[in-house]
Amino acid sequence: MDVQVIGTTTFDGYIIDVAEEIRRVLKTKKGSIPMNPEYGSELYKLRDRTMNDETKLKIISFTFDAIDKWVDRVKCKRVDVLPLNDKQFNIRIEIDPA
Repeated sequence: MDVQVIGTTTFDGYIIDVAEEIRRVLKTKKGSIPMNPEYGSELYKLRDRTMNDETKLKIISFTFDAIDKWVDRVKCKRVDVLPLNDKQFNIRIEIDPA
């Protein structure tokens, strides 16, 4: 899975790239950090699923939920799921400043 983030956020005259923060949240398995078990996303649950409309909707839902909960500097505007083959996908996320 690759995550492409579209948009930038500026604070106090300098640009802060939140793309890495979003990637970290999405690629972290929820429950894998002992001191913060709620951190991360549930995308790992879809790892070996066949790509269909239901799977795409779950990917979008899990992505929105994780960004909304853990990346407070931005608002998720749009999530696109780009299937590579039957079981692999990329995610394109469009963000706006919060």
